[in-house]
Amino acid sequence: MVNEKNEFVIGFNRNISTLTSKHDGDVSGGNQWGEIVHEEDIGSSEKTTWRENKTRVFKKHWKRFWCCYLVAIVIFLAIFLPIFFLIAIPAIGQRIVDNTDLPIYGAEILDPKPNRISFTLHTSLKVPAGLRIHTDPLDLNLFNADTAPTEPYISVSLPAYNLKGKTDMTVSQNDTKILNQPEFIDTLTNAVYNDKFTLSAKGSTVGHLGNLKARLTLNKNVELQGLDKLRGFSIESARLLMSKDDNGDNILGTAILPNHSVFTFALGNVTLNLKSSDLVVGQATIQDVLLRPGDNKVSLRGILNMGLILENLEDIMEYQEEALRNGEIELSASGNSTTYNGVHIEYYEKFLNNLTLTTRVSILAVLGDTLQGLLDDSNSSIGDTLRNLTGKLGNTTLSK
Repeated sequence: MVNEKNEFVIGFNRNISTLTSKHDGDVSGGNQWGEIVHEEDIGSSEKTTWRENKTRVFKKHWKRFWCCYLVAIVIFLAIFLPIFFLIAIPAIGQRIVDNTDLPIYGAEILDPKPNRISFTLHTSLKVPAGLRIHTDPLDLNLFNADTAPTEPYISVSLPAYNLKGKTDMTVSQNDTKILNQPEFIDTLTNAVYNDKFTLSAKGSTVGHLGNLKARLTLNKNVELQGLDKLRGFSIESARLLMSKDDNGDNILGTAILPNHSVFTFALGNVTLNLKSSDLVVGQATIQDVLLRPGDNKVSLRGILNMGLILENLEDIMEYQEEALRNGEIELSASGNSTTYNGVHIEYYEKFLNNLTLTTRVSILAVLGDTLQGLLDDSNSSIGDTLRNLTGKLGNTTLSK
C-alpha cells in the first residue's frame, strides 16, 4: 500500500521507468519497480522564464520613463553635435591638410623690377579618396622659416578650388610686391648657393565638405633642389678678336649655365668680371638671361684688358701653371651687375656679385676658334691673308 505522504513528494505522480537486467524477465536488485530514473531539465526552463521576466520588466520600465530617456537623448545630442561640428570636423579637416604634401613641380620669377616680380608656382594637393572639398580663395604667404618672427617676403593669391583626389594647382600673379627684401634675398641666396633649400608657405582658407565648413590653415616647409652655385658651369667656346668690334668687344664665346632647381629666373643682362686668381682681367656680358631648369647655353661677349694681362703676365703664368701643364687656361667669372630693361635689380646683384664661377678652357680650342673666326671675318685683313694662305696651300696640295 502506498504511503499517503508520498502524494506530497515532487514527481511522485509522474511516469516512472523500470530498468530491467540484461537477461529477459530478470529484475535486478530485488526491487520490483527496478531502478527509477528521474531526468528533469530545470535549467532551460529557468533561463526562459528569466528572459521573459527581464523583457517584461524593461517594457514596463520603458512605458513609464520613455519621456525621460527622450529628454536625455536630446540633451546629449544638443551637447555632442555642436562639439562634433565645431571641433571634431575642423580638426579632421586640418589633419587632412597637415598630412597632405605640397610638391613643387615648377616656379617662375619673371619680369623683375626693383620692388616687384611676376611669380608663378605649380603644385598640387591630394585629399583622401571619396572626399570632395571646396576651398575658398586664399592668400599664400612665402616666408623664411629660419627667421623668427617670420615675415612674408611675398604674398600671392590662390583661387578657389574643388579638390578631389590629386588636384593640380597653379599660383600666378603679375607685379607681386616684394614685402621684405632682406628675407627675399636670403631665400634667393639659399636657393643659389646650396644643393638643397627650403621653401616655406602659409595661408588660411575655409574648406567646404558639403554643407559643412571649417577653417583650414596650410603651413608647409618644402625641401627643393637648389642651384648649387651653378655647379657644372663651363665655357663651351671662346675666341679672341684681333681688333675690337663695333661694341668695343674683343672676346666672344658661349657658356653653359646649369640650373639644378625647378625655378626659372629671368635675370636680364648679366655682366661678369673675368678673373685670373684675384686679378680682374676683363668683363663679359650675357644678354637677356632666362635661366630655365637644366643646362642653358648662352652667348657672351666682352673685353679683355690685354695691357693689364701683359703687365701681370708673370703672376698669371705662375697661377696658371697647373692648368697650362694640362693645355688649359683657368678662368673665373663673378657677378658685376644685373639689369633688366635698363634698371639695376639689386636683389639679384646682392647674391650674384658674391658668386664666383670657375672653369678651364682648352688652349687649342681657343686658338682654333680664334683662327676660325679670323677666316670667317670678311672685314679683317688678317682674315684675308689667312684665307689666301689656306687657298694657296690647298692649290699646292691639289697640284701634287
